[in-house]
Amino acid sequence: MKFQLKALAAAMVLAAAVPAQAAIEFSSTGNSGLSLAVFDSVNNVSALFDLGKSYSDFSVIGSSFADSNIDALGTNLSWNLTSGDYATAWNTFLSSANIANLQFAVIAGDNNAGAAAGNKGIISTLNAATLTGVNNSALLSQISTWDSFLADAQTNNGTIYQNHTVVDNGASVGNSGKANTQTYFVNSQNFGVGSVSVGNIGQSLAVYQQVSGASAFATGANTIFANNATFTLGTNGVLTYATAPVVEVPEADTWAMMMLGLGFMGFVARRKQA
Repeated sequence: MKFQLKALAAAMVLAAAVPAQAAIEFSSTGNSGLSLAVFDSVNNVSALFDLGKSYSDFSVIGSSFADSNIDALGTNLSWNLTSGDYATAWNTFLSSANIANLQFAVIAGDNNAGAAAGNKGIISTLNAATLTGVNNSALLSQISTWDSFLADAQTNNGTIYQNHTVVDNGASVGNSGKANTQTYFVNSQNFGVGSVSVGNIGQSLAVYQQVSGASAFATGANTIFANNATFTLGTNGVLTYATAPVVEVPEADTWAMMMLGLGFMGFVARRKQA
């Protein structure tokens, strides 16, 4: 059992390096790409990174996808923004930004054509102890506006670098207009509604998912990921996703050896006293 758990954790780490799609998928496909947004509001510059994972890879509730179990104990994923297809964007971004000012958020959406409750949703970082759910109208506005940003970030003249369309794990850098992620994270929230989703560099942010309700003014199911699941962006340019570690319970034969050892130590101690 211990070997299986360790093998599963190792497989998840390796999976982070495998791209899921050639370019950022929009929420309108029903399964958007998972994206990291980083920005410096002082110097007015931002960067967007396609993490090579999708909404379905992180979905834990809702009716569109089965539970991914991504919040299981011992899960670890990481992305190094200083290497590979991310490197040029990261370096371009830091040439205009001050790393001490950086803030970040991670987001993915599902905005498929299904009208039933639970068919649409958003996955995002959470910078709060509790989650504030939003009604269906606000939720769908968050998702569709994020799609608009994804489109604008690749074509808007404020984009100063982008390779989303030519590599698997693309990235872009924007310094003005709709190409800047700050146009979406109003008041550090997703489109200015609901819980705070943005955190500072080095800060560990919780992760949540909310799915659509049955009507415009209904609030659909929502949850904070289990097992202290967090995203953290370090000053070294590495983004990590991690849950609490697996606590290994000694097996029966291990307990038996421990008890035998304790018994022998007690026997030796009594002989010395005698």
